[in-house]
Amino acid sequence: MNPPSVLTADLRGRQVRRRALAVLLFILLGLGLALGDTVEPAGHVLDESALMHATTASPPLEVAAPPTLEQLQARIAAVLKREGVPGVGLALVDRDGVQWAGGVGLADRDLGVPVGPDTQFRVASITKSFVALGVMRLVEQDRLDLDQPLRERMPDIALTNDWDASSPITLAHALEHTAGFDEMRFNEYWSPDDGPAPRDALAINPHSRVARWRPGSRASYSNPGYTLAGHAIELATGESYESFLEREVLRPLGMPTARFRRTREYADRLATGYHGIERAATFQPIYHAPAGALLASPRELGQLVHFWLRRGDLGGPAIVGPESLARIERTGTLAYLGTDTNYGLGNYGDVLHASRGRGHDGGLPGFLSSYRYFPELGVGYVMLLNSTHSLPAYLEIRALLFAYLTGGRAVPPPPPPLAPDPKAIAALTGYYGYANPRVQLFGFLERAMIGISVRPDPAGVDLEMLTGGRVQMVPTGDGGFRHWREGGTSIRLTRGDDDRKILFGGLAYFEEGSYAWARARLLALAAANFLTQLAPLWALGWALWAAFRRLRGRAIASGEFALHAWPAAAGLTWVALPLLFMHMARAEAYTTANPLSVGLCLGTLVFAACSAAAVAEVVRAGVARTVPLSVRLVPSAAALASFGMTLYLMFHGIIGVRLWAW
Repeated sequence: MNPPSVLTADLRGRQVRRRALAVLLFILLGLGLALGDTVEPAGHVLDESALMHATTASPPLEVAAPPTLEQLQARIAAVLKREGVPGVGLALVDRDGVQWAGGVGLADRDLGVPVGPDTQFRVASITKSFVALGVMRLVEQDRLDLDQPLRERMPDIALTNDWDASSPITLAHALEHTAGFDEMRFNEYWSPDDGPAPRDALAINPHSRVARWRPGSRASYSNPGYTLAGHAIELATGESYESFLEREVLRPLGMPTARFRRTREYADRLATGYHGIERAATFQPIYHAPAGALLASPRELGQLVHFWLRRGDLGGPAIVGPESLARIERTGTLAYLGTDTNYGLGNYGDVLHASRGRGHDGGLPGFLSSYRYFPELGVGYVMLLNSTHSLPAYLEIRALLFAYLTGGRAVPPPPPPLAPDPKAIAALTGYYGYANPRVQLFGFLERAMIGISVRPDPAGVDLEMLTGGRVQMVPTGDGGFRHWREGGTSIRLTRGDDDRKILFGGLAYFEEGSYAWARARLLALAAANFLTQLAPLWALGWALWAAFRRLRGRAIASGEFALHAWPAAAGLTWVALPLLFMHMARAEAYTTANPLSVGLCLGTLVFAACSAAAVAEVVRAGVARTVPLSVRLVPSAAALASFGMTLYLMFHGIIGVRLWAW
């Protein structure tokens, strides 16, 4: 999940933690590149990565500060009702401790159980914050080294890195998502039990741990990196990472019931998660448990926020020292200057409020979590939702919490913009293409859809998205820019280690490229999609006209039926595949070979076969000349479009894709 950044203002549709599945849905919907809409699958999850991309689909949200706690609760309840979210666990924190912890709404709709301060939630990727604290505790004890090559620390774990001689993958790379790894593969998602040991999880599919670019050259969110960290903890301590973290981090922080596995002792405290307004999510343990398995309550996570606000002051738990805290908040593996949304060690920046904050988000089916602390203000909050379908609820409740915490106080304004440097800005203008896909299998579509043109503006720069939409940014120095309502630098224009111009913010990374090529590719894909979907409707019209002609005694020409039928079959398959996909997503059946996932694989092959047959009929009709050109024109164009799409998808490994074995 990239930290919030305005450079992703046009990515509102990509709100799913399983960005790979969302991208596949885009493909199956006919590469709806020009349409700008997504179809939300039943398994839709707003997770940490999706939130980092999607939270700036509009400028930072401003709300009036609720004057009392009761009014804050009432306004949050109104948001939950409007958005169809069952409940939310909350904690309000300052440097003196957790000032209030509780909830609004229901932890379980069927049972009518309200959310309380000790209701446990799946906090998902917030788990990474505790793994990072545990790692730094061992670093301080000289039992782990952030910069030691992982091949030396764990030679039995498969890691593929073509740059190993000059840029070996280290523990710091894994924790900062800069190792170049792909995201976890589909067969690494759900565990049949409460999760194997990290070593066993890492043995499932080594393909997710292949460096796609030189480690340290850019970031891309990858959960397996934290499973490597969990394994490193176990190698250093000789015990499970869970036992170590519970004893050395969770309990000292004041989190007595937080666990990495479900237990009968606290089963009645666990909230029920919901996919949407009604449907409950099934609790499925995850293989990469160190990346997101923690169960915790809002009161307990409030202790983590308090720890960060106190920053190691005497009287609190001495988990790690000040230098380690500073290292956790810093990206240390990239060669270029970062932004205020940088990802450190299980901790990243947020500039969507009036003051710069830090923390982490998390998302699993049915659960959406967030914590933030604001060092300049000495306050922070916890927000735990038991539904993943509403980005507006996430944004508005966060805004209400911040407004309440800072109401009646002097909130530091965003840093004043610097005067633009026309010469420096002119040197960095141009087109930048997306260059760090989270899931490599579907990265080709992201590269086709996501790009930013940078142009000079009287106030700074103007960013125009490839698929439409623009935003103005003001300079903050050293190539940094922000939206005028953001609390800090959210993007930076600079040069990478190969001296190529780059644009990045948080974990989103763009490289200079050709706008003409990017636009032509986008338009070609949109046209192919339109023609492919047009074919069935055109064939229906032709069939009605042919029937009318037959009634008048005029037979159709030889080959005319096949010329229309095969493009129509390809188009119908193209339209039908998303329905199959949505059933697969609803059943979360993409992790194994089953009728739905196998059917999806076969469906892509059927589309390819129909497209090839359609082109063969076009060639035959053209040679035979039995069908008039005016009749051949549209089905021929549709056939060539679907066949071109087949070649495009085949080149990128989508035709015949076996998600369960990838």
